Amino acid sequence: MDILPSYSEATSRLDWLSLVAPFVPAFDWASCCLVDRRFYGHFAPRLWRDPLVTIRQLGLHANDDLAWYRRFIHKHAGSARVQTRSIVRSLDFRAFALTASGLYSTEASERAISDSFKALHQLFPQLMCLLLDGHPELDPSSLSTTEATTIYSLQLLDFARCRQELSPKLFCSQLFRDLVFLDVSYIPGSMKTAIQSSLNPVYLPNLRVLKAQGREVDDNTAKLLFQSFRLQLWSLDLSHNQLTDDSIDVLLTHCFSSLSLRSESHFEVEGKVVTPRSLGTHQYGPFEFIQESSHSARFAHPERHLADPPVYSRRADQVELQEWQTTRSDGIAPTRRDDASATKETLLENALPSAGTSLTRLPQDVPRGGITHLYLDCNGFTGDGIARLLRISSGRLEHFSCDSCRYNSSLSLLDEELQQLRIRGMFQLPHLFRPVFSSSLRSLRIHHSLVTQVPEILARNISPMSAQRLSETVIFRNISRVYPQRFLPDMNPRIVSLALTNIPARSIGPVIEQLTSFLDFVSLQQATIRRLKSNLNGRHTTVLTGLRHIRLELDPDFSDDAFDTSTGHDTNYDKLLDPGDDNFNTTTFSFFEHTKRTDQARRDTGQGANRRAAYHNSMEQYSRWKSGRLKSPPYSDTETEFINHHFSSSVSLTGNVFSIPVWIGPGTIGRHAAVNEYMWNLQDVNLRTDVGPATPNHVAAGVPPLVYIFYAAWDAMVLPKSLDNLVKNTGSEPFRDVATAIKEYRLRTKGTPRHWDGKLELVRTSPSSRYHASEYWR
Repeated sequence: MDILPSYSEATSRLDWLSLVAPFVPAFDWASCCLVDRRFYGHFAPRLWRDPLVTIRQLGLHANDDLAWYRRFIHKHAGSARVQTRSIVRSLDFRAFALTASGLYSTEASERAISDSFKALHQLFPQLMCLLLDGHPELDPSSLSTTEATTIYSLQLLDFARCRQELSPKLFCSQLFRDLVFLDVSYIPGSMKTAIQSSLNPVYLPNLRVLKAQGREVDDNTAKLLFQSFRLQLWSLDLSHNQLTDDSIDVLLTHCFSSLSLRSESHFEVEGKVVTPRSLGTHQYGPFEFIQESSHSARFAHPERHLADPPVYSRRADQVELQEWQTTRSDGIAPTRRDDASATKETLLENALPSAGTSLTRLPQDVPRGGITHLYLDCNGFTGDGIARLLRISSGRLEHFSCDSCRYNSSLSLLDEELQQLRIRGMFQLPHLFRPVFSSSLRSLRIHHSLVTQVPEILARNISPMSAQRLSETVIFRNISRVYPQRFLPDMNPRIVSLALTNIPARSIGPVIEQLTSFLDFVSLQQATIRRLKSNLNGRHTTVLTGLRHIRLELDPDFSDDAFDTSTGHDTNYDKLLDPGDDNFNTTTFSFFEHTKRTDQARRDTGQGANRRAAYHNSMEQYSRWKSGRLKSPPYSDTETEFINHHFSSSVSLTGNVFSIPVWIGPGTIGRHAAVNEYMWNLQDVNLRTDVGPATPNHVAAGVPPLVYIFYAAWDAMVLPKSLDNLVKNTGSEPFRDVATAIKEYRLRTKGTPRHWDGKLELVRTSPSSRYHASEYWR
């Protein structure tokens, strides 16, 4: 976020050299340093502040990296003045000495660089940034033995992919006391021990950005991390770990401010969240509804693309908001970046002589309001857990990344045949990304089903190609009927960047049609914003930019996909490797319990077959239901459209017993197919569970607004009625390449009013990047 210049900066006369210096080529920096002291003051920092990057700009060949580095450390830097060596602020090894150099092997290169760490801070006393990602053989443990002889310490440290197990007490050193950014991803060793020893606010009081991907962090370790840092961090990356829904409540309690950024002042444009009687359950959280205005339900308010007006104070001497005052961002400020490159750039820019322009706010200067950037890719979350996180986070998230989550249905627990069907997606959650819930959201990386309504399916003895057909036919039709509302650009015009993950490489039609249709809506948003700007005629009203960046991440092609569930590779390794799983003791192999488990399996199989037969008979009768009111409970017990549902104290969020009326419908055939099937499902007592508020998606499918429904009965409609012969009847439509179809669409719309001129990225992931989490981002 930009900050205004001081009074002296605003009124002082600009130095022309500070304006010209950024445009001088790197080859001329050394010559400019020889002109006079004034030139030296401007160009010496550019030459010395990041020497490994500068020398590459000057033309150093990669094969000569190590030889140059040894000369630089032992000869040139050692003989330079302290004032000159103090200019060095960054050592960025990410693109330096990555391969064998000259006469040195890779091992010798890494050893030579590691040895230089012992005297690194004595050599460069004001070093701020050290980035080692891409050098797995480097041993940074010698940094812990460094005695800082100056008041300066590192502010950015990137250890990612280091194969050396680091000491748990590494961060006790004074060298790290001012760390703002820390990346310890994919490093061996216990994260829990590190948190207890030194990776905590006691030794890292200024840490704001923490990345810990691929560290086998489980729920207990994550809870310890959340309880330790509390509101100190504003960016947290825990992707590729072993987290589940059990860690979400602790995350919400400790790492998010209790002050909400939601406001009723935007009701006409966005609707508002209402919480009746402060009721809720542990599984759902506080019961909350979206109360729509006449425009918000259709996302058609004429002012939906206007930025929020500035916040004014009644007091002239009050510049900043008080702690109790909260307001969301205006929607037009640049999004805060939290990657290593952006953090390094910000730190180095503030170390250069000022050019009279506004400085960028440093990461450590951001007020402690808790997490705003959260990454939860490749974990064990369910859709219910992610929904609870988004609802209770009070609109604090500015960037959210969760590439997939498991879809749960009570029907799959009742039907053994459906238990082998695993569905992943977020097709039921589009309303949670609206500003009414996600008030500050500017950037989103999410599973493609949020837009396409086509989930990802894995099933035993079903090939990926057959699973894709099943997903785009039967499941897609069910979702379109049950959750008809998908995410569209104008649902949240404040979002500027959207990445859709796990897109299948080939489609029989629905995925391609939904993606191209989404691009049409983005183009329509662009045209609406342009028309709005022209209608304002230069008035001082700021307009949102809308969606400007879309990234489509494609899965490997079927022919390139090494993972084939039909060849026995669909073993549930998550259950085998996760000792916290409820069924761990019964699913792992044991000679002593073999007989006991076999008998239990036979009983379960028999019960499952009976339940499945009863359910199939019930659905056959449903197809013959044409008129008349249902006569089975709950409709035989009441003449109204509601029944009372009671919650015990163990389920209640407040610990108090309470009851609420739940909508069951009139019990007669109506014009909404989803409601008809919902009423039929309610005759099964096992599906009269999981009570929650009706969402805008339920309302779009025919449910009255502001009522409670049984989620179990509703979600059961997503799953197929039976897997028997289902795959054979999914059709034989040919598959089309998704990337080719998107490119053809862009060519067709180029030069027409339908063309969107934002940035569109197509990224095809490799099989190894998908099935080996530790390699996904690198």
